[in-house]
Amino acid sequence: MNAQMQQEQEATPAMTPAARLPLYTIDLPTNWRQSASIATIKHQKQRAILTSTAQQGSIITAILSTLVMRIAGRTSFVLLGFYLGEHFTSAAVVALVLEAFYFSELGLAPIVGSLSDRLGRKPFLLAAPLAGGMAALCFVGATLLFPYPSASPIDARLLALLLLILIGRLLEGAATALNAPASLGYLTEATDGSSKLRTRVMTAFEVATVGGLALAIPFAGGIGSVLGTWGFFVVIALHLVNAALIAGSLKETGFHRRDTASNGSLHPLVASLSMLRQKRIFTFLPAWLSINALVGAWITLCTIMLTYPEPTASLRHPGQLLYGGFGKGTATLLVGGFGLLFLVGMGLWMLVLPHLRRTTVMYIGLAGLGLSIIALTLINGLPFNSSHEIMLAQPLLRALLPLAVLGVLLLSGFTPAALNHMAALSEVLPGKRGAVMGLYSVALGIGQLIGAALGGMCVDMGGFYGLMGFSVVVGAISLGSVLYIRSNGHDLSR
Repeated sequence: MNAQMQQEQEATPAMTPAARLPLYTIDLPTNWRQSASIATIKHQKQRAILTSTAQQGSIITAILSTLVMRIAGRTSFVLLGFYLGEHFTSAAVVALVLEAFYFSELGLAPIVGSLSDRLGRKPFLLAAPLAGGMAALCFVGATLLFPYPSASPIDARLLALLLLILIGRLLEGAATALNAPASLGYLTEATDGSSKLRTRVMTAFEVATVGGLALAIPFAGGIGSVLGTWGFFVVIALHLVNAALIAGSLKETGFHRRDTASNGSLHPLVASLSMLRQKRIFTFLPAWLSINALVGAWITLCTIMLTYPEPTASLRHPGQLLYGGFGKGTATLLVGGFGLLFLVGMGLWMLVLPHLRRTTVMYIGLAGLGLSIIALTLINGLPFNSSHEIMLAQPLLRALLPLAVLGVLLLSGFTPAALNHMAALSEVLPGKRGAVMGLYSVALGIGQLIGAALGGMCVDMGGFYGLMGFSVVVGAISLGSVLYIRSNGHDLSR
């Protein structure tokens, strides 16, 4: 046998240097095999270009879907906040009722993340707006059946109202759990191997997430002023548009098929939670939890806090400009302006992020948080009249406003840097991207739930000053986590 093989090798002519060249460098039309190889290569290149173009459209679709989902969810949140805030005086009670949807998000997000690694992302992305639309229907029923709810006495009507709202919020939590890990898993697959593209895409995703949460507040304020609780039908329409967008424009990457075997032996929840054993992920979670608690407290509580009616607000926490007395329109414009500023900052950071270490950006963001806390605390103590009007010509205010703006612009770099850090960690765990990004949703949910609950209690105890004190604590926790990541070089992975 060996002798026969040796004879065949000796009978085979030696390859010339030209024959050793890659096929696409040979131009010998007389050789039909070489010509066929060239044609095949050209066809593969054209197909790759077409696939890349389709993939870019799907990336944009995934990001737009997240934007619409966040706008719809936050709009219903604001409408519910107005509906309940007029009849409940405790920030902690209102915040906990509104944030109940995080329980379903926390339970479902890690499961959805792992299942999307096996079954694909699109089925879950389609199911998300359907769940959101059902939630909005629950809110329509609640507001029509109970147009003037009362916190006392506790009777069957009040319990029925709270049950309807609870079901709706749990469905909205399920919608978020279906959307976020599937979207992030899809985007990390689509940007696999390109850190610069991943930075741009993940920053755009974070812009869509925060933008949807923040810009929906003035949008919802306008809808609430014109339509009242009928504005929930606008929310239903947004979810229907989102479902049509995903069904018609998003194509599966197909990468999950090659990774099914690596996850198939584990329960989806176990597969996602097992990512906590990864040291780089575990040590980053305190920073991610803390910053989400901050965002949850600020976005959730500021609108409620600013619109507390007078004279109740002044009796509870006198002498605070940013506690109570503002109209719905003014309050939503102020919070929306903060959100717009945050978005502008993230857009600027998109240009800088690829050139800096991720922890460097996080340091700068936390420094901006400190600057914002100082400026807003001083503004809260400025004198004002019974209508909460303040003279813009005051020299101190003119000095503090630019500091607050600068602080928010710097702070806005933290969230895209953190999300890019999670995406970079998921890239070294092929087949488990959805599971890793499921933890993103869990940390987001726990963080915002903690922010709404503890931040609400701080507001009840100290008004706006209480919220700033809470912000100092979570900022310090986040700084400790970032210091550990930096000192151990955990942010150097690409």
